[in-house]
Amino acid sequence: MKPTWIRFGRLNQPEISDKFIDWEVVKDIKFSMYAVSKYMPMSLVCRHQAHVAKILFNQYKIPFKLYIGFRYGEDKSIQGHAWTEVQGKQITGFCNPEEYTIQAIYS
Repeated sequence: MKPTWIRFGRLNQPEISDKFIDWEVVKDIKFSMYAVSKYMPMSLVCRHQAHVAKILFNQYKIPFKLYIGFRYGEDKSIQGHAWTEVQGKQITGFCNPEEYTIQAIYS
């Protein structure tokens, strides 16, 4: 029986930096995330954008990393954030990664 949950990817995989990456496709994915989130009637937050980007990266066989991190907010609440990177360049969820304690890295 297959699980009914959606898997983000594999945890802590080695980085593949020597693979050719079509940066035009990456730019198109980045723009599509911006365009869709701007015109959707509902709010697409970081985790939604990261998950959709993950699906598109897998479709085009582009190596990526999906980060999930947490930090304390100004009111001492815990804030979560998700972002994707391709060879160290942020594609979705633009933030300063040094502000977050990274909980998981999927690839």
